Amino acid sequence: MKHKTIIIVLFLFSITIFPSSLPDFSLKKIDGTQFSVSEVLGKKIIVIDFWATWCKPCKKLLKKLDELSREFGESISVLAISTDESSSFSRVESFVKSRGYSFTVLHDPDSAVSGIFNPAGKVPYTMIVDLEKKIVFTHSGYIPGFEKELKEQIVELIKK
Repeated sequence: MKHKTIIIVLFLFSITIFPSSLPDFSLKKIDGTQFSVSEVLGKKIIVIDFWATWCKPCKKLLKKLDELSREFGESISVLAISTDESSSFSRVESFVKSRGYSFTVLHDPDSAVSGIFNPAGKVPYTMIVDLEKKIVFTHSGYIPGFEKELKEQIVELIKK
């Protein structure tokens, strides 16, 4: 009985903390300009990935996200949100510029956004948001082949 109570409390806690739809938020892009998610929210399928420059699996996933971004073009918007601290911004900027990514890279040094969707702070942490602004997929971590699951999710949403 005690275990059931704990599970129920954790379930209710997760429902109240983690939003089921994506609210509007704004963060700075790597070039210093402000980006508001409302620019793409409800207009494109959004893939959000929280990452950090010190995270090797993150770097591998970013490469795969770039491939997906190029493949699906205007159907999706990939938002890669760096969780690196402010003091690491130059490292983030140089890393991103050297890769020539085709997607939007944002910086969340105070975890204002990542703290809402990824309170444990694990990276990489990936979400997909549909055209109805609903968070329909979340995943923590990266292992080779995960991009296939992401692609399947995206294809299904495009078909709708």
